[in-house]
Amino acid sequence: MKIGLCAWSFTGSHREAGLAPDPHTAEGLAQLALRWGLHSIEGSPQFFAGQSPAQLQDFAASLAARNLALVLDTGGHDYTKDISPLRQTLELAAQLGVRTVRTTISNLLEGDRRQYGAAGWANYLQSLVGPFRQVMSLAEDHGIAIGIENHQDVCSWELCWLCEQVGSTHLGVTMDCGNALSVGETPLAFAGRVMPFLKHVHLKDYTVHPTPSGYRLKRCALGQGVVDWPALIAAFDAGAPQVQGCVELGASVARHIRILEEDYWATYPPRPLAEAVNALRVLHQAARPPEEDWRTPHERGESAQARATYELAQLDASAAYLRQKGLN
Repeated sequence: MKIGLCAWSFTGSHREAGLAPDPHTAEGLAQLALRWGLHSIEGSPQFFAGQSPAQLQDFAASLAARNLALVLDTGGHDYTKDISPLRQTLELAAQLGVRTVRTTISNLLEGDRRQYGAAGWANYLQSLVGPFRQVMSLAEDHGIAIGIENHQDVCSWELCWLCEQVGSTHLGVTMDCGNALSVGETPLAFAGRVMPFLKHVHLKDYTVHPTPSGYRLKRCALGQGVVDWPALIAAFDAGAPQVQGCVELGASVARHIRILEEDYWATYPPRPLAEAVNALRVLHQAARPPEEDWRTPHERGESAQARATYELAQLDASAAYLRQKGLN
């Protein structure tokens, strides 16, 4: 698997601290990816706002000259109301020669869909089928894969169902490895189910901190958390060898997964009991001591310089881990 760098490994701390390069610009992200010996970058269409076709072509050529691929990320949208953000991103992707677009289908987090209720969430997923079908011809015409990410909102069974209902080989899954735990699945089990639909991978790891209602998941460098990376990347290489990934260390605040509350499960489709137990076992066995601080420097109110240093150190450690394990 070739591995790149996602802009969402960083907050605005670098800009606030006056550090360069800025990972929330396309060129700054490219420079950082090259620093760590990575092979692609992933960022927002807003990186290219106001640029002319000639400027887009020049940047695409500069990436190609440095052997860097580009993935575009639409951000989160309710496509039942408006599919145009995805359509516009596909049009920009075509101009830049991008082959993969990552998107999400909600702004929910922490696996908590209770505001919808069981029927409401199922209806919401059903109502996404038509809008996605509307844009698939555009993706197909330009040879662009769309990967729906499990953004701590949707489980593997639901992602497979949605892809099957839309019925285009250009629609699939961007698997966020750490986020599988947010919906009560292990990364390996999640990967096994979505493998036929896999388009892209986000490499994210978490340390696990127990609470009375579940667990907090705190960002960390790859290899320092709960994910079994050698086993997982071996599964990707065997099942979808063409798929590339990006390091995306994720949120600057810990995510509280209230998986031990009974109604947490109310909106999820039935699953084998052994699968749920296995996910809980993985979380339980990875749990850190209760006295360990689960807060990030962002949550502790540390300076922009300290926050940026923390983020860069995690990328340094992640890249070193990938090299050591021969995973990049």
